[in-house]
Amino acid sequence: MRRQFVNGSVILKVALWYCAILGGFAGYTNWLPQIRGDAPEAAVAVDVSNVTPEMLQEMGESIIYGSHDPLGMLQRGEGPIGKGQCPLCHRFFMEQKADRCPNLIALPNPETGDEGLKVTEEQRSHDRVKDPRYKEAMERMADGEENSGIVPHAETGGQYLIESEYCPNCFVVMGFGLKGTNDTVSPMPIINKPPIQLVDTEIVAVVSYLQMRDDPGKFTAIEDWEAYWGKTLGEGEEEIKEEAPAAPGPKVALGSETPEEIVTKMTCYACHKIPGIEVAKTGMVGPLLIEGSSAPHRIASAEYKARVKEGLASATTPREYIIESIISPGAFVVPGFADDMLKDFKHKFTVSGLDVLVDHLLAQTEETAIAEGLDRLPNEKEGSLVKPAEAKIDNGEKTVKKSIEEFGDEQDAHLSIAGLENAHAKSFN
Repeated sequence: MRRQFVNGSVILKVALWYCAILGGFAGYTNWLPQIRGDAPEAAVAVDVSNVTPEMLQEMGESIIYGSHDPLGMLQRGEGPIGKGQCPLCHRFFMEQKADRCPNLIALPNPETGDEGLKVTEEQRSHDRVKDPRYKEAMERMADGEENSGIVPHAETGGQYLIESEYCPNCFVVMGFGLKGTNDTVSPMPIINKPPIQLVDTEIVAVVSYLQMRDDPGKFTAIEDWEAYWGKTLGEGEEEIKEEAPAAPGPKVALGSETPEEIVTKMTCYACHKIPGIEVAKTGMVGPLLIEGSSAPHRIASAEYKARVKEGLASATTPREYIIESIISPGAFVVPGFADDMLKDFKHKFTVSGLDVLVDHLLAQTEETAIAEGLDRLPNEKEGSLVKPAEAKIDNGEKTVKKSIEEFGDEQDAHLSIAGLENAHAKSFN
């Protein structure tokens, strides 16, 4: 009888253990992002000649946030990021942390001590063109800004908003330029060029949203655009299509996708430059992602060890560090950067999708970046990948002495060093 009781007890324990394992797997799979397989809805054509102010405002809101309920998304812990990628860098709501570019808070907030929050973007835009620094920029770029070819020439606030999309460097708000550029180079990409590549009407829609949000009833965006460019909006532009609403739920990175597809879907390119990713060559906000070189140094840094001691970070290998930086970006912030990376990526990757991206980033090194002409940003403490030629040849007397010994003649030695310098310089051109 006792043996039967023992056997029954063992069977019961095994059954309970089996149920616990099944429950664990079920819970884990439900925790992973759920994927919708619906076919995308057909795009709806918009007739530019008959578009109403309200249509443009609504389209601008969708381009900026990817939603008509951005505050609701923020409250759910999601990032309201639309095709224009604007909220990655600009702060539209007090609930956001983004501070890489000037704030675009919707309404003035007299409660705050921040003078920049006491006026709307509509009001600020009119002040920008009166700023002495804008006049200086007009003179400095009289032959055209380097990247866009545009000569700053905005005369109204609306024209300034238009110009800032096509030529972010035409005027950089003080304190928001790239480090070391004296506020003459903006981290913002040119919005009508890849990878974002909005068309003219989409840019007008964004400006319409900003104007009408801050001053309901104001609608001068089309007039501003046509006055700035001296032509009719829509000339030579393909018929614009309004994007259909996205399927419910976040976009999710899948293991069946390539690194390029994942970077594009997750919009990593908006902030980072990444070797081997065609779309990620212009990001000027986050660190250069060469984790085969950077991750080991970051883990060994005093700053990272301090976060580990505080119980905030825990990676011990480069792979763990990359995963941590994606899933929990606040665990460790690379020195020189702000803690404003989106915090919802843990809901946007399947395990296999994360592996695909991590594998690619681990394979990127200083050498792969140099081969593609990519460099670190000025605020990365590791410094530029493009070293002065003399730094590669030991700097000075030791090298000259060694060369004299090898060549037997001081003049020949200096010629040899000059040859090395020229070869090194060419390797970065």
